[in-house]
Amino acid sequence: MFTAPDHPPRRHPQSRGLTLLEVVVGLAILGLMAGAIYAIVAGSIESAVTLQNLQTEDRRVETFLNQTRLALTSLPAGATIELRLLENEPLRQEFILRGLPTAFIWGQRSRWEQATVTLAPQPRPEERLAKMARPSSRLDPRGQNDIPARRFSLALTVPDFFRTDADGEPLPDSPVQSRQGHQLLRPDLEGRFWMELLPEIERIQWRFYDPSRKQWLEKMPPGRPPMIELQLTLPGRKTPLRAVFGTA
Repeated sequence: MFTAPDHPPRRHPQSRGLTLLEVVVGLAILGLMAGAIYAIVAGSIESAVTLQNLQTEDRRVETFLNQTRLALTSLPAGATIELRLLENEPLRQEFILRGLPTAFIWGQRSRWEQATVTLAPQPRPEERLAKMARPSSRLDPRGQNDIPARRFSLALTVPDFFRTDADGEPLPDSPVQSRQGHQLLRPDLEGRFWMELLPEIERIQWRFYDPSRKQWLEKMPPGRPPMIELQLTLPGRKTPLRAVFGTA
């Protein structure tokens, strides 16, 4: 009677188990693939957030330009515009519009009780500047160190932000009920409350055209200049936005 040999059958070479080296290589490849997928997803999310921020910034600028154009093309008789120079470097000006109670109005309010609207760049707090600093920068005067460009917020103030009665008490419809303000409106050294229109800008320059001198001026007493030029530089954008407004 035939019996099988007393030894285990041979395994086919292709049926052997994975070696430790093969396991390590497989895990390395899997890790590389996971890292590549994460980088692609993270990059897509970052690009989408950046695009959304740019679109929001563009909408704010467009709204601001439309409100400015509407105000300057509907000046009533007696309305005046003044341009004050606060400092030269960095350039800071106050654009003051008087006698137009509907300038930059919003919400349910139909008019300002005290029709004086002031636009000016306000320095941003240093901690917010450091937190929101972007790659754009400039060299210091010695050309040695790269330092972030200064940032401002373009803000608006009107006397109606804090309205009081004859006794100095806030009126019920006053947006601010305290001289210390609140989380949205903070007083400056003169006690004026400023509301942000454009949260972050690098530079804003106004110029009034003087037809008698045939020059563009960076400061002018109250009057009615025939043309007003605006140059607005936003963070991360090399070319300033320029607009020219005619006054009626």
